[in-house]
Amino acid sequence: MGSTVLLFESRDLCYESNRYFIECMAEAFEGQGYPVEICDLSLRMQEQLYEVLERRGQFLAAFDFNSLLPRLELDDGTPYLTALGIPFFNYLVDHPFYHHIGIKKGFRGYSVICIDVCHQKYIQEYYPQIGHAYYLPLGATRASVERGLGQKRLELLFLGTYEPESELYEQLLEYPQGQRQEIAALIEMMDADHDLTQEAALKRYLAEKGDMVCHEEFVKKMNSDYLADKYLRNKRRREVITAAAAAKVPFTVTGHGLDVFANDLGSHVMVRDGVGFAASVQMAADAKMLLNVTPGFHGGLHDRVYSAMLNWAVCFTEGSAFARKALLDGQEAVLYDSRDLGTLTEAVARLSADPGLRGQIAERAFLRAVQYETWEKRVERIIGQFL
Repeated sequence: MGSTVLLFESRDLCYESNRYFIECMAEAFEGQGYPVEICDLSLRMQEQLYEVLERRGQFLAAFDFNSLLPRLELDDGTPYLTALGIPFFNYLVDHPFYHHIGIKKGFRGYSVICIDVCHQKYIQEYYPQIGHAYYLPLGATRASVERGLGQKRLELLFLGTYEPESELYEQLLEYPQGQRQEIAALIEMMDADHDLTQEAALKRYLAEKGDMVCHEEFVKKMNSDYLADKYLRNKRRREVITAAAAAKVPFTVTGHGLDVFANDLGSHVMVRDGVGFAASVQMAADAKMLLNVTPGFHGGLHDRVYSAMLNWAVCFTEGSAFARKALLDGQEAVLYDSRDLGTLTEAVARLSADPGLRGQIAERAFLRAVQYETWEKRVERIIGQFL
């Protein structure tokens, strides 16, 4: 086994975020003295995969985000990861049920990294063929151009995308009746109880119907019922953005699809189209306050939270049980109640009017992030615990 860390890029994620994560990981590994090779499979995929196989003895381990590699086979039917024969880590940046095809098979040395402890438990319970399921949040990223508190130009910023619930409902109408009822029931349960995971909701739904299904059938249902998560994710984004806009402070919302409703929120709301991941980090560094919405993450925090902290932006994020253990409310971030969004409106208005308090929170958040939440810290843990 060699010493080089191999970073695959087998697919493009939203706003090219995985490319940015890969570059951050590469820099962090190199900072620890490990040579790194990045293999971008967007061009000459098959040729590059075979070239890597010929040199597999050079590599210590390989990483990829939401990887396609577990699905690939050689011409003779051998799984590519089996032929590669080195520790492989599939970093999943959303719920594992979206990646059922990529995790339903186990390979020697194949591990999954989750950014949410609930996702980790889901893998451990339903995919025992996966050798290890680790929990490791994505790292915070610092903008290339830093701005002091007095230089920031954006009062409040939201970064994300939006797909209208009406369009998602039209998609739901195309499902078979039984599955339509199932997905609608999951949406209703999770909308009523914001602490309920989709797996817990599905268990409850099946129990109430008296249906007994094996683990294999359960994970297939989770995968095919993804529209429940998608619907609620967009519904909550709209609701939270609307509540924040009600504070009447200058508000910039950036991302594909947001113009569908954000243009109706008032003249103080500026709508911008989506930008690449590096540009979004720079926008976060230019913001005094950043609004985060991550419904469905019950045991983790989005990297936007950590990146806001590292870039001296006060972050508003959901006050889940996990968030309240991970962050000091009112000191490292502002945690809002997703069931009472009037509190978010009040908090945005209060912080906007109090630059002194904003500065105190931003400073404590920065000190926490730079000490614990950077990609350098994430890679140190990978080296110390995973490799």
